[in-house]
Amino acid sequence: MRFYLIDALRGIAALWVVLFHAYEGGHIDRLAKMMPNAWSYLIFEMGTAGVPIFFVISGFVIAHSVNKDRVDSNYLMKFAIRRSVRLDPPYWGSIIFALSMVWVSTMVKNEPMEWPSLSTMIAHLTYTQGLLSIPHINDVYWTLCLEIQFYLVFCLLLVFVQRIERHFKSAFHSVFFCAGLISLLWPTCILIENVHPGLFLPHWHAFLLGIFGYWSWKKRISSVFFYAYAATILLPSCAAQSSFSIAASLTAIFVHESAKYGYIAAANWRWVQFLGTISYSLYLTHNPITGASYYIIYRFLGNSELVQLFAFVSSTVACLGFAYLFWWFFESWSIPLSKKISLHKKVKKVKEVKEMTEVIV
Repeated sequence: MRFYLIDALRGIAALWVVLFHAYEGGHIDRLAKMMPNAWSYLIFEMGTAGVPIFFVISGFVIAHSVNKDRVDSNYLMKFAIRRSVRLDPPYWGSIIFALSMVWVSTMVKNEPMEWPSLSTMIAHLTYTQGLLSIPHINDVYWTLCLEIQFYLVFCLLLVFVQRIERHFKSAFHSVFFCAGLISLLWPTCILIENVHPGLFLPHWHAFLLGIFGYWSWKKRISSVFFYAYAATILLPSCAAQSSFSIAASLTAIFVHESAKYGYIAAANWRWVQFLGTISYSLYLTHNPITGASYYIIYRFLGNSELVQLFAFVSSTVACLGFAYLFWWFFESWSIPLSKKISLHKKVKKVKEVKEMTEVIV
């Protein structure tokens, strides 16, 4: 079963981030002031909610992809390779694109170009720039660094669980209960500062919300535990007005309820599924396109309210169009290629070994 609702949420979240960056960059200040405050806040300023939506969805999907699998060191290696083939080509391509756009911008503005150092490039290629406190070539990359940490820590916890469950029957529930308990230190404001810059911990609860939501749906954990965990995040977050944690908990509850009542395959509409398909490419490439499109339009047409409206529509269409081309150039082949990396032994080979064993016996 394909989770069309998840694809729809991913696409909407990516577009929401695009709109937020157009607003945050000061490109549509006059246009935003012309709109009712509630609409301006909902469409533009709340676009930051796209990130926690991504994190929750990632947790839900990753829990589904390894559901009931035995995660050992060999599985972990294959899983890492598979994710690398899926994520790295578009990510690396976006780095080249971002640097190219910066170079063009410096040429147009007659400014000197400062190319990143070798250590900066290596850090970016390995998703470690956040941990090393190295400035991101593209601001959106900070979330990718966290995603990789989420995947790694989650799989390592599964490996640990399956190694000790022979001696400790409640290992699964105990380990992830402790993981959830640690993650609550930040949304409940017990801890404010991160343990280390760029570390995943302050955002870990958003990823776990997706995982726990999936496991609750599949009855691997109690629904009471999932709702208690979500409520423990939501209530103090409302008091502290933490939009990140509020969006994460509400998204997890919405996805869980949708799955529970059979709506996880809903929202199979062409336009929203198109957004879901290009969401990763859109997220990676929209910042350079946004900056360039507004700069060109305002330079030649001025910066009136009408021009801002025209620039807003044109820039959004440009971001979507380029994201589709970028998807075709990178993701259209990286996704099928990643799926060819099998995480399990093929059933046919297992049957052949069994038949050979029977013949020998």
